[in-house]
Amino acid sequence: MKNVVFLFLIGLSLIGCISKKTTSKSELELLQTIKLNIAEPSGITVFNNNLYIVSDKNGAVYKTSLEGEILKKIKTKFSDLEGITFQESSHNIWVISENKRELIELDLSGNVIQKIKVKGKQQNKNSGLEGICFVENEEMLYVINEHSPKQVLGINLEGEITTKFKIDFSKDISGICFDKHSNNFWIISDESASIYNISKTGQLIDSYKIPVNKAEGIVIYGNKIYVVSDSESNLYVFKKPS
Repeated sequence: MKNVVFLFLIGLSLIGCISKKTTSKSELELLQTIKLNIAEPSGITVFNNNLYIVSDKNGAVYKTSLEGEILKKIKTKFSDLEGITFQESSHNIWVISENKRELIELDLSGNVIQKIKVKGKQQNKNSGLEGICFVENEEMLYVINEHSPKQVLGINLEGEITTKFKIDFSKDISGICFDKHSNNFWIISDESASIYNISKTGQLIDSYKIPVNKAEGIVIYGNKIYVVSDSESNLYVFKKPS
C-alpha cells in the first residue's frame, strides 16, 4: 500500500512539472512597450532595420526605427487601410483596402503601382481582409479574412486565389507575418489576445497569450516579435520563443 501511495505522489509531481512547463511556454516575454505618434496603427512590417506601419486613421504609411521613431511619412490617397507587407524584390509595399477588398501595391513615395481585387463576400465592412504578408520565394501574397469566415488566402500577383484554409482556434484574425527561418506563419488575434504559430497549411504549432488590447499587426524580426495596438497606439516588443 505504501508503494502505491508513493507512486501516486510521484505521478502528481510529474504532472505538476508538465503543467508548469506548459503554462510558461504559453507566455511571451515582453521586452518593451513604446508609445507611437501614429493614430490607429493597423499593420506593421519590416525591411532593412526599419519598421513600416500603416495607419487606419489617415491612410498614411510611416517608416520608423525599430524603437518606433518616425523617420518618414508616406501619404496615400486611401483611407481605411489594413495590413502592410514589404516586397523585397521590388522594394514596394502592399496594403489592404478592407471595405473595397483590394490589395494595393505602392512605391515608397505612395504612388499606386497596381491594385488586385480579391474575390469573395464579407458580412460587413469591418469583417473582411485584415492582414497581409509576402512570401518572396513563392512570389505570393498571403492575406487573412478577419472572420465570417476566418481564413488565410494565398494570392498570386495575377490576383488568383491559389490556396486557402480556415482558422478555427481563435475568435478572429487581425494580422499575419511570414517567418522565413522556420517557413511558418505567425498570426495574431485581437479578440483572443493571442499570437499563434501555424504551418503553411494552417496547422496550429503553438499559441501564446499577450497583454495587448486591439492587437492589429505582427512582424518577426531576428529574435523579436513586434506587435501594434490600434486602440492604444503602442508598439509592443516581445522575445521570440526558441
